[in-house]
Amino acid sequence: MDKLPKQPTTMEKLPEEILSDILIRLPAKQLAQFRCVSKPMNALLSQPSFIKSHLHRSIHNNDEMFMVFCSELCLDGEIPIIAHPSHSPDIENPNFINLPASLTIPPGYTHSSIIGSLNGLICFGLWPTYTVFVRDPIICIWNPSLNALRILPPYTIPASLGFEGIDLHIRFGYDPETDDYKVVKFSRLFQQPASAFESYFKEWLEVEVYSMRKGSWKLINDRFPSHVGWISEFAGLSIIGSDGHDGHIHWLCELNGKITKHTIVAFDLATEIFGEIPVPDSIPQYKKDRTKLFGYLSGNLCVMSYMEDGDIEVWVMNEYGVAESWVKHHVFSQFSGNIVPLGFILNKEFLLQGDKNRLALYDQIAAKVNSLEVIATSRFGFDRVKIVSYVDSLVWIAPAS
Repeated sequence: MDKLPKQPTTMEKLPEEILSDILIRLPAKQLAQFRCVSKPMNALLSQPSFIKSHLHRSIHNNDEMFMVFCSELCLDGEIPIIAHPSHSPDIENPNFINLPASLTIPPGYTHSSIIGSLNGLICFGLWPTYTVFVRDPIICIWNPSLNALRILPPYTIPASLGFEGIDLHIRFGYDPETDDYKVVKFSRLFQQPASAFESYFKEWLEVEVYSMRKGSWKLINDRFPSHVGWISEFAGLSIIGSDGHDGHIHWLCELNGKITKHTIVAFDLATEIFGEIPVPDSIPQYKKDRTKLFGYLSGNLCVMSYMEDGDIEVWVMNEYGVAESWVKHHVFSQFSGNIVPLGFILNKEFLLQGDKNRLALYDQIAAKVNSLEVIATSRFGFDRVKIVSYVDSLVWIAPAS
């Protein structure tokens, strides 16, 4: 009697190790569709260990992209979201992602801003028209790979109290100790200035932290340092996604009454306590016409100091939190004109913004500048673009069950 032909093995009957090794190579969007195949397949693809392994593979294979925004998301879709592969930044990938169809923008909300980008999640805010600032911004967390969007619930302390001025700051970070993504929000009120050249700030209000794992906001005991006079958004990160990975969020700040005296305020996402990191001793001695901003180089905190038609200094903190570990790594003096340093992308190329909002990448090894074409960066009248790093990810945005 002839033997029946051996039936082919279905994918689900493969050993889990082999099946995982196959699936981990697929993009997140395709894996999300596989979740509907069966309960065992959904269980495998939903395992935290598989999600982390898939994310680490995307990062280590240099699959990250960086996207260029005109300080805002284009809500009407007129400007495409252009992505550049980090391994070949001169290549353009137009319409790489689109805003989710489930995003319904309420009447009166006309502005948006990127708050943060971590492990494939993009946090952004929707802002009301400036004439109706009595409404609070709407904060969203979005995974473009899964086309998943979560609108965060309202926070406890409103960001707009009547028509009184508000200084609002919102940041996004990841706490590796609890495997949780958090949004940190704090603000302070200020009175109308007596003249056009001064302002009067009141004390910092309570700080609220949103936990994506818990799906809720909470007020914390610690407050932003009272001796900090100003958080310069211009001095903040231009390359969104470089801060907040290691469980800390940072702000480069000016001290009260001291324009040239700076400090870095750090927030520990695990302990939910603020601390301070001193900037290099030589930087505060410069005159106020020398601009400072911070970023990251090879995973280490760095501070960039520059002035128009002058050199660009890059200081790197080799050991986190240790003031004595600041080292001057680079001095770029070959550029002239109105050049603004934005920071370093993953392959250590130095990203610059020049006249007419054009972007350029400086390859330190080849000592070569490559120009990047950016579509309509001046549409909204902003002088500075935002670079958002992004990687394919299965990280889900719903609270843990």
